[in-house]
Amino acid sequence: MIVYVCNSCGKAYFEPRGICQCGSDSFREEERETTRIHCVKLMVPPAGFPDQVEFCLSQAKGTKVFEIVRSA
Repeated sequence: MIVYVCNSCGKAYFEPRGICQCGSDSFREEERETTRIHCVKLMVPPAGFPDQVEFCLSQAKGTKVFEIVRSA
């Protein structure tokens, strides 16, 4: 999972940001391993999704992220 880390203060974000809470606009991408906290599997997903799809709230080194896990 890619997270965006502020080069000034080190705060990590799940999605790209224009400006960090510290005021910096300089970020780097970091690859982090995730640990799943909670998952929900949709057996009858909306149109445009595969037959089954799983949504997971995960954590990547303290940063909470949202993942879509596609099932076959």
